[in-house]
Amino acid sequence: MVQAKVVSLSEVHVHSRPRGSAEFLPKKFSNVTKLADTMVWNPAVDGILWGESRQDDSGSHGGERHLDADEVLYLISGAFRLSLELDDGPAEVPVKAGQAVIVPQGVWHRLLVDEPCRYLFFGGGRTEIRL
Repeated sequence: MVQAKVVSLSEVHVHSRPRGSAEFLPKKFSNVTKLADTMVWNPAVDGILWGESRQDDSGSHGGERHLDADEVLYLISGAFRLSLELDDGPAEVPVKAGQAVIVPQGVWHRLLVDEPCRYLFFGGGRTEIRL
């Protein structure tokens, strides 16, 4: 008999493979390569990595970009502005509870928190983060 495992999404990542099983992964940020002004986190997944995150403020890093896939953000509660560095200049997209937004692969972005928020993220592969 298969045992169903119950977890808190705030404590784990979920790895959903394109074909086959899903698994819970610990929220650890090892497997990091440090570059001059950035670092690249490689969760070594084949498929989608997703989970829940909470943010009370905008954070201290200078932005991030996802190197292998788009990222989807679904805001459960709170409010933020998605700051994007696009080829034709910067843009901010306001997002409220119940809304989702797609962050294109390779685009530097940052969440500017207007109200403490809780959201789901769905993406895959490596993330480069400005220090």
